[in-house]
Amino acid sequence: MITRLLALVLPVAFTATAAFAQAFPVSVGHAYGTTTIEAAPQRVVTWGWGTQDAVLALGVVPVGIPSMTYGGDGEGLLAWTRAAIEQTGQPMPEILGDGAGAPNFEAIAALDPDVIIAIYSGVSEEEYARLSQIAPTVVFPEIRWTASWQDVVRMTGEALGKSGEATQLIADTERFIADEVAKYPAIAGKTVINFVDSGEGSISIRKAIDPRTKLLLSFGLLPAPELDNSDSGAFNYLLSYENLASLDADILVAFMDSPEAAEAFFAQPYAARAPQVEKGALVLIDGASTTMAVGGAVTPLSLRWALPDLVAAVGAAAEAAEKP
Repeated sequence: MITRLLALVLPVAFTATAAFAQAFPVSVGHAYGTTTIEAAPQRVVTWGWGTQDAVLALGVVPVGIPSMTYGGDGEGLLAWTRAAIEQTGQPMPEILGDGAGAPNFEAIAALDPDVIIAIYSGVSEEEYARLSQIAPTVVFPEIRWTASWQDVVRMTGEALGKSGEATQLIADTERFIADEVAKYPAIAGKTVINFVDSGEGSISIRKAIDPRTKLLLSFGLLPAPELDNSDSGAFNYLLSYENLASLDADILVAFMDSPEAAEAFFAQPYAARAPQVEKGALVLIDGASTTMAVGGAVTPLSLRWALPDLVAAVGAAAEAAEKP
């Protein structure tokens, strides 16, 4: 039996933040250098994926955030992000365009931000230089689109002068994950491959440096051997459909755009004959919101929304993997 992960709207749970005093100015190191923020930011703009959730969870409502064209509602807001903003009673931030694309420089400048935070993003060095002319800008630690949710929270906390609160938020979220995983002891030590259907005859396998894979590995799973190490900076590699059945992993985690797309994909011989599929050691995530929650914009807020279902599905797949 294939374990399908269904979207389930759970209440957004905030981590209570203590009053940790932090003096300004603060300096935050990142891939393009060090950014100094002279005073506690009052007008925060975020770019990329997930940073708006970290800002919200640390008690600040941004003045501008990107839209999420995949998984978002009619205004481009993810369900847990909207719930978090509505809980504050403050106005909705300005929506600045697709966070996976190039920054909307004019719209960002018009908001007169005190800081721009773009930690899980694809901001180039040229774009960073242009954003820095608008306001102090903080980007990813090393490689574009590879910051973990912990990196996002930690660096956001530094930029906001809330490092203590960020440390507590990370600890509380990791404890929440650990408590859920502890319910399914079969998970520990199983190998996993996490992929999406890229179309055109291939799947895109997310490597161990990808934050979505990092989340799965935090459950106690192990990364399966990578078949393509030609680009150490890439977070994924492509594998042709006909080689899917040869993947050496106990569990497959597959992200599909819709139930219909998933049904069509796994009805094909190249997928149906994969040993993980035959044994039921497959976790199938086929809804846009849930995909973003645990396989896209992973954040403390999104994990409270969808993690219990994901861990339960991985636990069922791990038990199926043990079958002879």
